Amino acid sequence: MLKNKLTLLRIIAASVVGILLFAYLLLLLPAVQNFLIQRVASQLSDKLGTEVKVGRVGFSIFNRLDIDNLLIRDQHQDSLLYSKSFKLRISDFIFSNNDPSIKYIGLEDTKIFTRRKDSTWNYQFILDYFNKDTSASKNIDIKKIDINNIYFIEQDDWIGSKTTFSAKNILCNIKSVNLAKNILQIDQIIANQPSYSIYNFEGNPLRLKEQLNTNFKTPSPSISTSSSSISSHPFQCKIADIQIIKGKFNFDDDPKKPVPYFDGAHIKITDLNAQLVNTNIDGNIITTQATLSLKERSGFEIKKLKTNFKSTPQLMEFSKLLLKTNNSSISDYYAMEYPRFQQSFKNYMQEVVMKAHLDNAIVATDDIAYFTPSLNGIHQTIHLNFHFKGTVDNFETKDLMAQYHHSLVTGSFSMKGIPDMRHTQINFSKVNASTYYDDISN
Repeated sequence: MLKNKLTLLRIIAASVVGILLFAYLLLLLPAVQNFLIQRVASQLSDKLGTEVKVGRVGFSIFNRLDIDNLLIRDQHQDSLLYSKSFKLRISDFIFSNNDPSIKYIGLEDTKIFTRRKDSTWNYQFILDYFNKDTSASKNIDIKKIDINNIYFIEQDDWIGSKTTFSAKNILCNIKSVNLAKNILQIDQIIANQPSYSIYNFEGNPLRLKEQLNTNFKTPSPSISTSSSSISSHPFQCKIADIQIIKGKFNFDDDPKKPVPYFDGAHIKITDLNAQLVNTNIDGNIITTQATLSLKERSGFEIKKLKTNFKSTPQLMEFSKLLLKTNNSSISDYYAMEYPRFQQSFKNYMQEVVMKAHLDNAIVATDDIAYFTPSLNGIHQTIHLNFHFKGTVDNFETKDLMAQYHHSLVTGSFSMKGIPDMRHTQINFSKVNASTYYDDISN
């Protein structure tokens, strides 16, 4: 009798193992995997109230998920996200007591389209859906993100701005993520051929009316989330190393055709190569040790810039500066102060206050002419030491020592009225000068 019971137990155990093994083998079949993922996508579509579509799928129940042709539409049935290939690698969470670790996220040929015509973005419904789960862990362990051929558009008809971003490749190695404290630590980011563009236009007039009625200025961009998802801590991000290879930047804030010289309303930068070390983002304050080179549409070129950089909403500071341009070499401090970045740079000559301490600087008038075209054709180089403060059209210098060939000028002076050189006021104080006839004749 006992022998029969043991035999029956063996048969039951073998049957259970066989069923589990059979189920596992079924899960390895592409047809079964695609059937299951299509069911999941269909259920998610029903819950979100929009289309979530996937092509081919391959996964392991332990650590792997591959999805081809992932498509998510917004609630207006416009494309929100499309990715030709999505790859996910995680730790073997089934055999671990810890939260799963995301070892790798890979995206290829990805397009993201975000848009709003009023105060609500077209992806807000996705945030609302996932923010319903308040039990989710506030810590995410992500190790590597690898993105190939990404294209992102943010069309903000409410504010009046269009932002585009693209890159051939972005590689990000992450150290830690803490959502509860809003802290992100990254070991390295490499961006190959990134391109970032901003185009401003007239926004929705209802926004201005709403601001007047509520006395509240809508931030740009804004993301409305549930109270459970908002951290009281300011965002902090530390990045050990950032590399930008052959980058581009475009800024257009005026429908008029750009002028031939530097135009703050039409900035176009190419051949941007940079390395940023020990970058720290604390709220709206950014600090880093930067080395970069670039070319601007006007012809102005930064051949080398090495500095300790700091940026706030009203300040851009370059300390321990070494700057080499087309014909000039400048060190060691330069800063720009402005009430509002976009509007102030549109009126650069009048609104951006520059502060500088030049030490053994070589300044060529040809480089200044990119910003002040009235200096075109002078073709002179001056060796300078001084302290500078003011805008292009109204500035003063102190402790000046200027040498032009054999001629030398010391003292202080101020200028007001540039670029109208015929009516520009120049004031000198405590001036000592020694000149040579050959220098004057040149």
